[in-house]
Amino acid sequence: MRASDAAGNAATVTTWTFKTGSPRPAACPCTIWDEFTHPSTPADPYDTAPVEVGTKVRFDAKGQVTGVRFYKGAGNTGTHTGSLWSSSGTRLATGTFSGESAIGWQTLTFTTPVNVLANTTYVVSYYAPNGHPAGDNGGFDNEHAYQAIHGLADGVDGGNGVYKGGAGGGFPTSTYRASNYWVDVLFQNGLNGDTTPPTITARTPAPGATNTALAGTVSTTFSEPVDLGSTQFSLTDPGLATLTGSLSLSADQKTVTWTPAARLVAGTTYTASMRIADANGNPMAAPVTWSFTTAATQTCPCTLFSGATTPTIVSSDETTSLELGVQFSSAVDGNVTAVKFYKGAGNTGTHTGSLWTSTGTLIATGTFTGETATGWQTLTFAAPVAITAGQTYVASYTAPNGHYSANSYYFEQTAVSSAPLSAPATGSGTANGVYKAGPGFPTSSYRGGNYWVDVVFTPNP
Repeated sequence: MRASDAAGNAATVTTWTFKTGSPRPAACPCTIWDEFTHPSTPADPYDTAPVEVGTKVRFDAKGQVTGVRFYKGAGNTGTHTGSLWSSSGTRLATGTFSGESAIGWQTLTFTTPVNVLANTTYVVSYYAPNGHPAGDNGGFDNEHAYQAIHGLADGVDGGNGVYKGGAGGGFPTSTYRASNYWVDVLFQNGLNGDTTPPTITARTPAPGATNTALAGTVSTTFSEPVDLGSTQFSLTDPGLATLTGSLSLSADQKTVTWTPAARLVAGTTYTASMRIADANGNPMAAPVTWSFTTAATQTCPCTLFSGATTPTIVSSDETTSLELGVQFSSAVDGNVTAVKFYKGAGNTGTHTGSLWTSTGTLIATGTFTGETATGWQTLTFAAPVAITAGQTYVASYTAPNGHYSANSYYFEQTAVSSAPLSAPATGSGTANGVYKAGPGFPTSSYRGGNYWVDVVFTPNP
């Protein structure tokens, strides 16, 4: 472009280039990035050694990987090969790029498409014999996704943005600062020419249902046969903690049933979320969510939390010795027979459990034995401990090496009501989710963090 100023004097000539094209189609075949997306660093100027670089990907539905792409910058010369790998390092397909342009996206189409499963990690990679790959540090601090493809965020399944140095390349497993090396996948779903995703025709419990059974299941029926392996189902409690369970598929492949690993808590509103693909690999566009409430009464012995609950943070990074606890009360007189806590990897050492009055008098204590590596652990007291209706108590355990389980802000979001037991929310002069540095009566709290301590309670006859 040539321009002139108001006096008619010629200005400097400025030139630039741009690329035209059409947006990606709304359905697959598709890639994570479109043709117009490019790296901030198209070619690393300092990395001249041969290297294999790649991306960890998952798919919402089964389908086929038809090839690999990578972004090429100046200096990234030589013969490039592309590969698809299983998460364990089995090479599923490979080939050599041909007809490359000087810069920009390069595409390799495999001789034979590779069938891939839903919700399963794969790695796509390419070998740069003379280095200079594209690379942006922190590129996988967040997920990159399009349609049914997910370039995983760093930490979802180990690190993402993977590489392997050395002549000849190979399966890339090393990572550095969640770097994105701009390796992409060509994915096709909708087998047999089917492009219509399933729809939900029935849900049990129904949206808004009340008095649902504590030992019940959650079932979803669809308009057509579905792929169980593509299921993305969750059930969360009012504090947004997730419960674990198992999935099964009916004989006609239209009804998915989720069975919790333990009974649900009484008088609690749970939120279910379901997304799935049909048998030909067409995923629902978005999850469908609904809520239901369980029956208000339960059979004791009973607890504050369902044994199916899994903490969001299973094992924290903190290594300090801490006493962690929960304030609770009962609506009826009865006996506390045990203290429980959820254990994650790293929460090692000898754990003690205790029951306290609200003013810090120790009522009962003991040492956990026969612990499993992870999951809920139980200490049964030598004798049941009588508690009085309407009085506040504290149950706690000592984590001598830290790495405790937690859900941040849990008690800021909800109080626990598991009749006859309850645990108050943080607020109105109450701070639940309590801790203390080192062993002893825990009184400190931070924004309602739940450290997943529980009791086993039996009412008086």
